Amino acid sequence: RYDSARSALRRVLLSPPRHQADTAFRQRVLGELAESEELGRAAELAYVELRALRLVLCAQDRVVTASQAVRRRVDILLALKKAVASLLPFQKARSGLARLGAFASTLVESPSYQRLDQLLSFEDHRAVLESHLSLGYDGTLRRFDIVRVSEVEHAGFARGPGSRFLRRLFGFFRGHRFSEDDVMSQLLEQVFVSLEGDVVELLRVTLQLEFYLACLGFQRQARAGGLEVCLPVFEPEIRELEGLFNPWLLNQAGGPVPCRLGPFEARRTVIVTGPNSGGKTRFLQAVAISQLLGQVGSFVPAVRARLVWVDQLFLSLIERPAAEQKEGRLGTELLRIRKVFETSGADSLITMDELCSGTNPSEGEEIFQMVLELLGELRPQVFISTHFLDFAARLAQRGDANLLFLQVELTERERPTYQFVPGVATTSLAQTTAARLGVTRDELLGLIEARRARLQQ
Repeated sequence: RYDSARSALRRVLLSPPRHQADTAFRQRVLGELAESEELGRAAELAYVELRALRLVLCAQDRVVTASQAVRRRVDILLALKKAVASLLPFQKARSGLARLGAFASTLVESPSYQRLDQLLSFEDHRAVLESHLSLGYDGTLRRFDIVRVSEVEHAGFARGPGSRFLRRLFGFFRGHRFSEDDVMSQLLEQVFVSLEGDVVELLRVTLQLEFYLACLGFQRQARAGGLEVCLPVFEPEIRELEGLFNPWLLNQAGGPVPCRLGPFEARRTVIVTGPNSGGKTRFLQAVAISQLLGQVGSFVPAVRARLVWVDQLFLSLIERPAAEQKEGRLGTELLRIRKVFETSGADSLITMDELCSGTNPSEGEEIFQMVLELLGELRPQVFISTHFLDFAARLAQRGDANLLFLQVELTERERPTYQFVPGVATTSLAQTTAARLGVTRDELLGLIEARRARLQQ
C-alpha cells in the first residue's frame, strides 16, 4: 500500500477536462488498463519504481564524506534507470499508454542515457572507463571526457584498497589534487544534469499513473462489494444510469443499494420526494458524483451510463451550521440559490437537496415556485429533493412537460427500497421513522419513568 498524493488527485477531480476529446483519451487509457492484466500489472510496477525515484531524490541529505555523496548520486541514477525500464512494456499498448513506451524507448537510445548506462556498468565493476583528464595549474580536476568503455578487465586498474591508496599517493607526489571520488562525482553530475528534463517528466508520469491506479482501485473496491462500475457514454440530450450507487456508502455496513435513473430528456427538472431516510440525499450525491467522475475520465458508479456533458456542476446540500455563519439556515440556503443564478448557465447540472426547508411551508413554496420558474428560463439540468409533498403533487397535476417527478419506492410494509419510480410521495412516514427510532409517546414516557426511578434510589 502507498499513500496517495491526495492534493494532486483532488486537483484532477475538481478540474475536469474542458473538451470531451481529452476525457475520451483518459477513458481509452483506463479501459485498456482494465482489460489487460499485463498492462495493469506493468502500471503498478512502473508506479512503484517511479515512487522509488521520487523518494531517493527527496530523501534527506545526510552526506558526510565524499564517498557517501558519490553513493547517493549513484543510487539516484540506479533508481532513474529502473524507472525508465519499467515504462518500456507500454510500447505494445494501443491507447495513450504507448506514449510512455515511446518516451522510454527514445530516452534509452539517447547519448545521455548511454553515458548513464556506461557509468553504472563501471560502478558495478562490469566495465572499465577510459577517459582524458584535464587538470588546472593547481593540480585539481577541471574537465574530462570518456574515450572508451571496455567490458574486459583492465590489467592496470587498481582493485584493492591497498592498490588504490598507492595510486593516490603516487598521484599526490606528481601534483595531482583530486581523488577517485572527485572524478566519479563530476561524472555523475554531468550525467544527471543531461537527464534533468527527463526526470521532471517522469515525476509527472507518477501523478498521472496514480490517477489511473486510483480508478482501478475504485473498480476493485466496488466489485468486492458485488457492484459494478463503467465508463460512461456522453450523448447530447439523454441521461440514463443503470445500477447507480453512491460510492460513499461502500465502506458502510450493508453497502449501497443500486438503483436506476432514466432514460429521460436531460433538460427536464427532476423533483424527488419520499420519506425521511429513504435515500434522497444519497441519490442526489450519486448523480453528482457520477457526472464528476465521468467527465474526469474515470469509472462512474453504475453498470451502464449515458450522460450529458456539462460545463458547470452545482451541488447544494443541507449543511451543518457553523459558528462563523452569518445567516440562519434559510438565509444560508437563499444565498446558495442566488449563487446558482450567478454562476450557472444552460450547460450546468444543478442538484439541490431539501429546497426551502428552512422556513414555513407557505413561504417556502412561494420561493420554490419562483426558483422553478426561473430555472425554466435558464434550462439547465436540475435535480431537487423536497418534503413539500402537497406542493409537489399540485405541480404534477399541472402536467408541465419540463418537470419530471420521482418518488422513493416503498414496500407493502412502507419500508423504502431505495429505488426511485415515477410519481410524488404521499407521506414522509414521519411516524414510521419515529417508531423505528424509538421516539413514540409510550417509549418516551417509559424513559421518563425509568429516569425518575433511578433518581429516587
